[in-house]
Formats: sequence, structure tokens, C-alpha cells
Amino acid sequence: MEWFFTQLGVPPTLRGQPWHFVFERPAPTWLWLVVAIALVSISIFSYTNIKGSRRTRFFLGSLRTTVLFIIALLLMQPVLEWPQEKIEQDFVEVLVDRSSSLQVRDMVDDQNKIISRVEYQNKILQNGVWDRLAQDHKLEWVAVTGNSIVVPNKQALPEAQGNRTLLASAMRETLQRNLGRPLSAVVVISDGRSQDVINSTTLRQIQTLAVPVFTIALGDPNGVNDQSIVSVEAPQSGFLQDQIPIQAQLNTRKPNKKIRVVLKEKDSQRKIDEQEVISGADGMVSVTLVGQGSKPGEAIWEVAIVGDPDADQSNDSQRVDITLIERPIRVLYMDGWPRWEFRYIKNILLREKGIESSIMLLSADRDFAQEGTTPLARLPRTEKEFAAFDVIILGDVPAGFLNTTQQKIIRDQVAKRGTGILWIAGDRSTPSSWRGTPMEDLLPFRGSLDLPRLDQPAYMEPTELAIRIGMFRLGNTQENEQSWPREISPGGESWGKLEWVQRIDTRDLKPTTEVLANAVTQQTENLNTTSESNKGTPMVLTMRYGAGQSTFVATDETWRWRYGRGETLPERFWIQLIRHLARSGLRNNAGLSLLVDPPRAATNQPVRIVVDLAEAQASDVVIVEAFQATSGKNVDITLKPEGGNQFSTVWIAPSDGEGVWKFRIRQPKTPETPEATLTIIQEDTERIDATPDHAALEKLSVATKGQVVATSNIDALENLIPRRSFTIRQPIQIPLWNQWIIFAILITLLTTEWIGRRILKFM
Repeated sequence: MEWFFTQLGVPPTLRGQPWHFVFERPAPTWLWLVVAIALVSISIFSYTNIKGSRRTRFFLGSLRTTVLFIIALLLMQPVLEWPQEKIEQDFVEVLVDRSSSLQVRDMVDDQNKIISRVEYQNKILQNGVWDRLAQDHKLEWVAVTGNSIVVPNKQALPEAQGNRTLLASAMRETLQRNLGRPLSAVVVISDGRSQDVINSTTLRQIQTLAVPVFTIALGDPNGVNDQSIVSVEAPQSGFLQDQIPIQAQLNTRKPNKKIRVVLKEKDSQRKIDEQEVISGADGMVSVTLVGQGSKPGEAIWEVAIVGDPDADQSNDSQRVDITLIERPIRVLYMDGWPRWEFRYIKNILLREKGIESSIMLLSADRDFAQEGTTPLARLPRTEKEFAAFDVIILGDVPAGFLNTTQQKIIRDQVAKRGTGILWIAGDRSTPSSWRGTPMEDLLPFRGSLDLPRLDQPAYMEPTELAIRIGMFRLGNTQENEQSWPREISPGGESWGKLEWVQRIDTRDLKPTTEVLANAVTQQTENLNTTSESNKGTPMVLTMRYGAGQSTFVATDETWRWRYGRGETLPERFWIQLIRHLARSGLRNNAGLSLLVDPPRAATNQPVRIVVDLAEAQASDVVIVEAFQATSGKNVDITLKPEGGNQFSTVWIAPSDGEGVWKFRIRQPKTPETPEATLTIIQEDTERIDATPDHAALEKLSVATKGQVVATSNIDALENLIPRRSFTIRQPIQIPLWNQWIIFAILITLLTTEWIGRRILKFM
């Protein structure tokens, strides 16, 4: 047989294995019987009349029968077959949630210790049931976040840091990947949080394949004790001695919950400010922290929630980057006559550290009276002279004291350079004398400028906007007083009333005007209604005008507050207004400006970049360089002209650019270039609301005839998952009907029979 197999070309590996004959064209049994009878009959008939010994004739007849039988066999195409079988293993897809919501600490281990969801998940993955399942099924491990990633084994699963979960998408990809394969079951280990929904189409597809889904739910279904900082807004730059407001939005997902939040230096952990707030009915609350820098340059602050233990501490803080500029705020104060408000504001400016003031008192009988830390010999006349000031204060000044050219220069300084302008109402000239002048555009209201006086004294009451942006914090926080003192609030001390206030109709406010404080009279105070018409009239109004800001104060009676605490209250009121106006228009000496808005953005979020060349050399092309020091990434951004010397574009924050980016003007070349900062964050939708969704997992299991498996009963998977493996026959066949050795044997038999028959005929 060894020689025979060699002639047939049988591989050596098969020669020791069992084999058998099969026919590619087998005949039915009855046909075999008929053929056998026919072949024997033909052989007998062929040698009936031939002379010779009986033995010889029997031998030759047997040869003929054998030859005919071999020919009949060859017609049915005989082959040698070695049976070979292959077991097609079924698959079990294990979808493992690896999003950042698994970092929440709301689960309890066997030792009654609070651990995170991912720690509990890792304990589940260490269970021996997975090794036992791997003996009967082929396990395929899939990491589920925003994408589905197949990993070689459970040890290769990535860290739980995904910023979202797309469970429905992962299910669709799993079904697509297993088309044509025996899929026994899908196991999902997740907290159920998903940004997409498993719709009826996907469910029908799973039901059609009869694939059960077994879910293992993580997290505390009763909710998460988690407090988070949703967003932080802060100016990109401020003066070193400035009180810089930092606005933060917090979320507790629980109503009426106290939250303590602090503002501190990130490196030294020095506390700058601290507030305690109470969440609203939706669990959300906004808070404004106010900070002052300790040294010039780049400052890295941090807003952090402190106090009660938190389930997810990774979202309890956010970084704030601010550039602190060490130079005084330059203020030009012009007033028409020596009224009480002028006297006190003048003294405030003279003694306030961090402010350089030029004070000019105008009158009808002389050109001016100069005072301040930097006295002027005359009124500024040119654009360069006005550009030296960050804030211009206009008291009760007749419009005629500034000619048309000077007024246009001031208006342009506000619009282009970001200079702040502060109007202080007066009963003689402001705002009545400014109608029809270029400066009228800077007033935050329209209509008649002959404003009437309120019928009775009024208290000043800050609006929610003022509180939100950190304005008018006049109280002494060391004495635990309110931000706005009770004595000058509606219903407070008699000396807190302002005797003279101009009435401004809210219908006359310009579209971009915002109210920082209202005038509340005794009559308004006594009204038990919340309609808009009974909330007082605007007293402090502010309006964005181009790059700068204009603020109007409809009273000159804040000096009355000195009766309560000396000059503390009016000083804090006016200094905060001045610093706010100066901060909003920070520019360098060359007049160049570079703005990146917003200063904090999520990946793939559009960011607007604006460059104002101002007095710098004009250019057809402006290129801004964006670079990230930590990663070494560098990008050139070309800006398009907007008219004048302004250029802008929209840049998409790169998806892989998380961190702090610096921007500076690379072209045209300038002696000094301003810098802007952009903080790019990964928008982590998982951490905004990490409450587990066990109901969604249960719905998925019920719809697919699977089961929710308790975390304490993981071993049950071994008996729950069905077996769908099957055997595939793949025999190895070598045909005989076309082999030379078979034909050689056939020819040999035919030749032997023919020769024997010829011999018998001649005997």
C-alpha cells in the first residue's frame, strides 16, 4: 500500500490515517445488482463455446468479469477519501464600557469599601467564569467609548477615560462584524450611560439573529452624589491689582444643596476667594469668585469644589489661565463743576494704588483746573494723546467743551482700542447737552436726553447680571456681610437713599445695553408684584461699543454713602466700575490687539481669532502663530481682512490639542506682539451626568430574550450562554479514475485475457 499510495501521490501525512472508497457519481443498489448479473452473464456467455480446460476458461472469464467491473467502477468516478472534520467555534462578544463615567466612586466591594465603577468592573473581569467560557466559546473583547475597539484580550482593554459612550453604535458594529459567523450571545458590562439610543431597527436586527444580550449593570441606581464644575468663564488678562471676576457654573443634580467653592493659585494652593452657594431646583447654580494676582505674568488659578466627599473628584476643579499686567490704569476724569460727587471721586483716584489719574475741572470762566497724579497742561487733542488712557470719565461736562474732532477721536478710541468710557449724570449737561454729537453713539440709551428726575429718593439695587460678573461687591467679606450692604439696599438706612436720580425709560435702551443696577423707590419697594414695570428704573447701564465699553450712572449722589462708613462704600463702587471698564479694553502700547474668543473651548469647537493692527504698519496678510509648549505643536493661521486694520478668521480647536495654546502675531513683523491664550478641553459629556441608566440595559436584555446578570452572580453566565458551535466536514479526496496506475492495471488485465483467449482458439 505504501508503494501504491506513492504512485497515487498521497501525502505522507495521510498514509497512516483511516481511509475508504467513495464515488463521485454513485449508482443505486439495484443498478449495481443488474450490472453485476449482466457482467457475469457476459463473461460466462463469452467462454461457453470456447474449447479448453474448465479451469482456464474460468480464469479467463474471471479476468473479463474483473475488467468489465473495473470499467463500470470507473464510470462512477471512484476516489480515495480521508475523512477530515473542523469544528466551527461560536463567538461571544463582550462589550466593556471604558468611558470616564466609570471613574465615579459609588460601588461597594466585598469588604464594604467604596470603590469606583471601573475598579468593580476590573474585579468582574478577573472572575474565572471568563476562562471557563473561553473553553466552549471564542470570546471577543470590545472596548466601548465613542468608538468600538476590538482588543486581543481583556488585559489589553484601555483605561476608562473615554469622554462619551455610544452603546447603540457599538451594538450595530458588533452585529455587522459577526455576519456569517455563529454568534451565541453579547455580554455588555456598562453603567448604561449612552449618548445614542438603541432604536427599534437595531433591536429587530438582534431579534432576527436570535442573539441574546446579557447585561451587567454598574453603578448605584439610586443616583450619584456628584458635584461638578460645568464651565468657567474668566477674562484673558487683567491688571495686577485688579479684582478679576471668575464665573463658574456648578452642578449637583440635587436641589437646594450647599456647595463650597474656592478660587486658588494652582501651584502654591494659596486661597484667593471662597463662596458658598445653594443649588437651584435643577441642581445648577452659578457663582462669581473674585481674585487678585500676586505677581505679574502668566498666572494659573484653579476653581475647585471643596467640602463633602464626592463620587467623582475628577470634575471638581478647572484651570484658569490669566495674564497679569503690572502697570497702572490710566484714567482721564473731566467734570464741569466742583459738585460733591466730583470731590469724592477725585480723592478716590488720587489715593487709589494702581491708578494714574489726570483730572480736569472745566468751568465757564476759565479753560480748566488740573489735578491728579499726572496733571495735564491742556485737554488732549490728538488720537495719540487720548490713546494714553484706559478709561475716560465724563462728569457733568457740556458737550461744547470738546470739539467735534475730539469727540470723534474718543468714540474711535472706544470702538477700536477698547477704551472704557464712564458717564456720570448731572442736572446741568449730562446727558442733555450731548444730543446730536458724535459722542451720542456712546450713550446706552436713545430718545430724549432731557431725563427727568425721579419723584422721590431711591435705593440702588444691583441686578443678577452685576452679581454674576462680580460687580458691586461693596460688603466686607471678612465680616461675613453681603456683597451689597444691607444699609444701602431697599429698606435700609435713610442715609443709603440717593436723593437725585435720573429716570431712564427701559423702552429707550439700545439693543446691546445691559442693566447693572436699578433705582428702587419706596413706592416700588412696597409693590407686591414681579412685573417688569415695577422693578425700578435703570440706574447703572453698560453697553458694548466695538472693542470697548460704555457705562452710564444715572446719579451723582453716591457720596451720601459716606455717612455710614466714611468713603469705603463709594470708593469700592467707583473703583470696581473703573477697573471693569479698563479690563475689558486691555491693549499694549503699540495699539496692536490679538483676541481669541472664547478663551476656553472644547475640541472641534470653532474659535474666533481677531487681530487689530491699529497704528502698526498696514499689511495685506496677517498670520497668527498658535503653539503648544507641552507637545511642541505649532500651527500658522492666516486671517482675512475685515476692513480698516482688522483681520479675523475662525479656527477649529484640534481634536488632539487638549491643553493650553498660545497665540501671537507672526506676520507682519512688529517690535512687540500681544499674546492670547486658549485652553482646549475634551468635552466630557460622561462627567456632566454620570447617573447610571440600568433601565436601558434591562430593556435591551428583555427585548433580545437575554437577562440582566447581577454583579454578584457572574458565574451564571456559564449556564446562560447557549452553544452554537457546529462541525464542518472537509474530507481529502484523491480520484482513482484518472490515475495512470489504474489504467495500467486495466490494460494489463485486458491484455492477459485477450492473449489467453487467442491461445484457446488455436488449441
